[in-house]
Amino acid sequence: MSEITSPPTPVQPRRDRTWVIIVSIVLGIILACAILPLGGMALLLMFDGGSSAATVPGSRWQEEVISGRGTDRIVVITVSGAIGADVDGLFSTGLSHEQLLSQIRTAADDSRVKAVVLRVDSPGGSVVASNELYVELKKLRDRGKHLVISMGTVAASGGYYISMAGERIYANPDTLTGSLGVIVSLLNYDEAFERLGLREYVYKSGDLKDIGSPLRPPTPEEEAVWNALVNEAYQGFVDVIVEGRGMERAEVIRLADGRIYTGRQAKALGLIDELGNLEDAIEGAKNLAGLSDALVVRYRAFNTLRDLLQANLERNLQPVDPLGLRAVVQPQAPRLEYRFVP
Repeated sequence: MSEITSPPTPVQPRRDRTWVIIVSIVLGIILACAILPLGGMALLLMFDGGSSAATVPGSRWQEEVISGRGTDRIVVITVSGAIGADVDGLFSTGLSHEQLLSQIRTAADDSRVKAVVLRVDSPGGSVVASNELYVELKKLRDRGKHLVISMGTVAASGGYYISMAGERIYANPDTLTGSLGVIVSLLNYDEAFERLGLREYVYKSGDLKDIGSPLRPPTPEEEAVWNALVNEAYQGFVDVIVEGRGMERAEVIRLADGRIYTGRQAKALGLIDELGNLEDAIEGAKNLAGLSDALVVRYRAFNTLRDLLQANLERNLQPVDPLGLRAVVQPQAPRLEYRFVP
């Protein structure tokens, strides 16, 4: 009698191999999420605009071609946002105050640049920062460069102030401009401190040492000081408009009561020269420079991967203040502003 043998037992897949595969996939996803952004930034820096950007001699800026051709340049420089305000990192679309000054100086030093079109899209800002831009733009004109202003959505207060350096001013019919004047704002929260049971003790060398304190109402003497400062800055604003527009001082003072104007109204009042957009301003710059054609460019910085990573690290090191308490216990010093404040 033959011996009956049972069939071999099927070999079961090892379950631990399945877990190894799952863990490997998860780790791969985590590594990809961590590495790909850095690789993407590196690729962007290597290939972005490499064929259309050329470094400006003697500067840290590159030229990005907008239109045109030839060796003569027209540079478009954009003032966007509050003048003198901090810019958040390398990925911001706006330029810092120092970067704007650097671009103006770069254009002034480049013999190939025949004209600059300043695109202003700003409600204004710091009195000091506005004046520094205005002075640098006047120096650019002293170097023989033509300067044309193109007003964007808003070109008010300090945005109008810096526009006074230009030879011709273009604005869209619906541009908001004007707001000619000075403002200083003082935050007061003494009642809030009292309700919270907080109190500040101040020891000062003079009655006006803590002028502008948010923990008490201003005294009549302090109000007189602030009004004097505002009026002095206001007179300086009026002086710039009188020179820039060739208008009578009394007429400027009549118009400079803080109100805003549309582009149409500003042209009727003699505050601008032409109604038009950026392209019209560029054509106007060509005409002033006597050019039939020119290479129209804007400046941009070339940031290395190290710069990007350092900027990201600096942002991450900023102290967290979700409740905004730092603005209360460490308020910024009051400052005079040429700024449109709705």
